[in-house]
Amino acid sequence: MIAPLSSKSVLALLLAPWLLMTSAATATSLPTTALCIADHPHQITAEVADTDRTRARGLMMRAQLAEHSGMWFRYQSERPGSNGFWMYNTWIALDIAYLDAQQRIVAIIQMQPCESIDPSRCPVYQPNVPYHSALEMNLGYFAKHNITLGAQVTECTDSSQQTTIKEKP
Repeated sequence: MIAPLSSKSVLALLLAPWLLMTSAATATSLPTTALCIADHPHQITAEVADTDRTRARGLMMRAQLAEHSGMWFRYQSERPGSNGFWMYNTWIALDIAYLDAQQRIVAIIQMQPCESIDPSRCPVYQPNVPYHSALEMNLGYFAKHNITLGAQVTECTDSSQQTTIKEKP
């Protein structure tokens, strides 16, 4: 006798072809840059999300993120503190550091993946302070490396060229 499938299993089977097609169709090359944080010995390889499309996709449907890698969300103008990030379709737990106009960290929040298939049931992680950009890293990265509020984030001066990596589905 075959055991009945759970609702999650049925949903996964139904969504699998769509997710594969969507991931393949939306895979893009994202520019990267090396970021340095004051008193932090490691350069961060950050994918740059600076368009509506790349910011909306973010780190969705990624199975992992390398240790000193992240995604840098850049905006043309200041964002209100009530505008935050969510974790819909994001499979890995993340830290997010919100940065002000001078690229100083003004808020750090830990974010857990949202398991709901209904995006309206996913929490929004609001910094409650205005920001100009945000940097997502693996969960616990900032605490592990003693990176705190006020830390200065800059593009590394010894990294003279940007590289491009292929976003994985």
